[in-house]
Amino acid sequence: MINVSFSPQKSGACLLPIMEVMWEQEEALTASEIIKASGDKEWKNSSIHLMVNALLEKGFLEVAGFKKTTKNYARTFKPTMTKEKYFVRKVMGNTPVAEKKKIYMQLLKEVDEIETLDTIKEEIYARKKELENR
Repeated sequence: MINVSFSPQKSGACLLPIMEVMWEQEEALTASEIIKASGDKEWKNSSIHLMVNALLEKGFLEVAGFKKTTKNYARTFKPTMTKEKYFVRKVMGNTPVAEKKKIYMQLLKEVDEIETLDTIKEEIYARKKELENR
């Protein structure tokens, strides 16, 4: 089970930017590749390993395999959930049902494209059918 009480702070180092890098990538990355893909961040190898291990412990990253580097093999990592799913769980977490309903209603009020509302409507019908067939 994913720990939805994830706090992006650990010992002053922010873990959320690591997740942002991982979500942007289409393939699993080694720690060195995370550093390269991070652009303007100046993470050191030792720091990245601590942050990756923290994300592994919290269940936000998983080991996807191994990749041959110049002299040896390095573990590759991938997110265990999409960015959207992470933020929904972060917001909804242990929210009571009545409060969730208010959040859903407010989110719907923010939509101003008919096509988006039609897509949401289709998803609602599909989810309703899924729940009815349990």
